[in-house]
Amino acid sequence: MTAGAGALIRTLRDGETADRMTAAAELATLGRDALPPLLSALDDPEPRLRMWAAYTLGMIGDAEAAPALMEALEDTDPGVARWAAAALRRIRDAAGGCGCRFC
Repeated sequence: MTAGAGALIRTLRDGETADRMTAAAELATLGRDALPPLLSALDDPEPRLRMWAAYTLGMIGDAEAAPALMEALEDTDPGVARWAAAALRRIRDAAGGCGCRFC
């Protein structure tokens, strides 16, 4: 993880809402390079960080995050599960849908 990504993850954990939004956007600009620290953050004990990690993974929209986001659907915190579901929808939509005739 780059030093910059580490600082952005810390902001997702401890920052004010506006700072968290900025950190999420900056992590999203890193694209795939931000996946490792964000995927690790999905396992953090702090639910707010897990929620922001799921949100940011949705912004990135990389299918590599899908398995971890599927696990996050089972999170005990409803905010984490909700943002994991939203992230999975964004990934699905970026891929052109799920392939069924209804999407």
